[in-house]
Amino acid sequence: MPALEWIGKNKIVNYHREVPFHVLSKQYSFGNAASENMVIHGDNLITLKALLPKYEKSIDVIYIDPPYNTGNENWIYNDNVNDPYIKEWIGKVVGKEGDDLSRHDKWLCMMYPRLKLLEKMLKDGGVMAISIGYQEVDNLMAIVKEIFPTRNIALITVQTSGGKPNNGFNLTNEYLIFITPIGFEPIPDESAMNAYATPYHALTLATFNQVQRPNQAYPIYIDGSGKIAGVGKSLQERQDEGSLVGEIGDFVYDYSEAPEGCVVVWPITKKGEQKVWRLISSKLLANWKAGYIEVQPQKPGKTKNTYSVSYLSEGIIEKIKNGELEAEMDSKLLDVPTIHVKNYVTGGVSIDTTWVDTDYYTEAGSNLLRDILGNKEAFPYPKPLALVYDILKRCAKPDALILDAFAGSGTTGHAVLQLNKDDGGNRHFVCIEMGEYAESVTAERIKRAINGYADTENCAVPGLGGGFSYYEIGPSLFDEDGFINSEISIKELQEFVYYLETKKNIDETVDHGKGYLGNEAGIDYYLLSDEESCLDYAFCLSLNQASKGFVIYAYRCTLSEDELKNFKIQFKKLPTAIRDK
Repeated sequence: MPALEWIGKNKIVNYHREVPFHVLSKQYSFGNAASENMVIHGDNLITLKALLPKYEKSIDVIYIDPPYNTGNENWIYNDNVNDPYIKEWIGKVVGKEGDDLSRHDKWLCMMYPRLKLLEKMLKDGGVMAISIGYQEVDNLMAIVKEIFPTRNIALITVQTSGGKPNNGFNLTNEYLIFITPIGFEPIPDESAMNAYATPYHALTLATFNQVQRPNQAYPIYIDGSGKIAGVGKSLQERQDEGSLVGEIGDFVYDYSEAPEGCVVVWPITKKGEQKVWRLISSKLLANWKAGYIEVQPQKPGKTKNTYSVSYLSEGIIEKIKNGELEAEMDSKLLDVPTIHVKNYVTGGVSIDTTWVDTDYYTEAGSNLLRDILGNKEAFPYPKPLALVYDILKRCAKPDALILDAFAGSGTTGHAVLQLNKDDGGNRHFVCIEMGEYAESVTAERIKRAINGYADTENCAVPGLGGGFSYYEIGPSLFDEDGFINSEISIKELQEFVYYLETKKNIDETVDHGKGYLGNEAGIDYYLLSDEESCLDYAFCLSLNQASKGFVIYAYRCTLSEDELKNFKIQFKKLPTAIRDK
């Protein structure tokens, strides 16, 4: 399938690399001072790049709710891509269909570099979920498949309203795009499990017929007490011994061949289709003796069978044998060997592709925000808490790190706090919001979720506990000439580079003289950030030769490749070593 093309794509495919690194400026902490949660006010493209050194391949779950591009959102394209055509878009509100012929191009140019950075931050086993409307769902699916080619992509329909008339259609739904690793196993949803479900499943195998598997087409004889008395010969056996007249496909299952005192049961569906059993006859009889087969009176249908036959899968049998499931003889069945599995539950494992619950309605999100902030108009179309909560419940383990790059009203942060409260987890969130309401709405909502609030009915809603730190985007690491920005402190730069290399926080107790940053796994790290500093022979002689090796950042180096190799040094030239990350 060819990749999606649009105006400006060739200019933004690698734009995420050109976005300069910035530092984050902590403004304050709220609640639990030790909390790792973050609310960041700033352009999410710049913020994601700033977070990349610390969180590359570290995020467990990403949820985003980007602009749907409805034409009513007043979102503005602001990425400063160095291209004359795209520069014409900067600072202009993206219009409606028909009024703005490049609106989809602008949206794709905005989304692509952000998805590229999010892909870099997502763990190999991580999960990403994106809310989207019909306006861009096809385009988003196309670029997601391009950026995440080795992952599984699933589209989920979510009913979000009772209906919105539009050109003769009643729009009731939006979408969730799940991006998961191959072999993804959701966290089981215990509330959806059915403790009363039977572990026995129909023995009829409806995907094959008597021609395809003649050795699994045979009659089962049931006596008057409802027990299996035996089996007849399979069609394969009949053909082999020459007793089958005509072709196997022409054989009509015969209900008159049952022994005296028995009735016969054939693998026939309720639609009257002749199929086969899941087990060959010898395996069936062995499982019957072991208690792994169940016989029940057949409910009325198009089949002539008066009994239904069910079996336990090998997986269930294995769990019984290793004690994971508790089984006993069913006292109601007297001398029938069928066992009863006592602690079996089912369901709640896979994620349905259709979500229908009034708690997912957009109105539910608006009403909750009104209760929390006292103003329903504080943020348009906030995501319902139940929607994000259920996404995290199925994907975020108790110690997960969750990122939301379009934080909006702060639903994701609220959902993380709620889930931690409900199951005792220790999940952390990073919420990014570029709007001016980042503190007055996003952070304020999370504050009230932490401390509790009085809703519009003046009822007290208890706090969930927790805390977060609030950040603004600080200056860029480099100035326009490519040198270290004078507004960046040496300490900030040292912290940045050390985390870029080691994914560890710098040890403040270590003497950082002569550019030394620290040692990780036997490797010493240095940052010679002064424009006049140089990695030369004299500096190398001052190094601790007992170290396994050295990683040294500097603007200049006078050593040859052989000399660097002899000193066990990996030289990284400033500023390109950081800019090209």
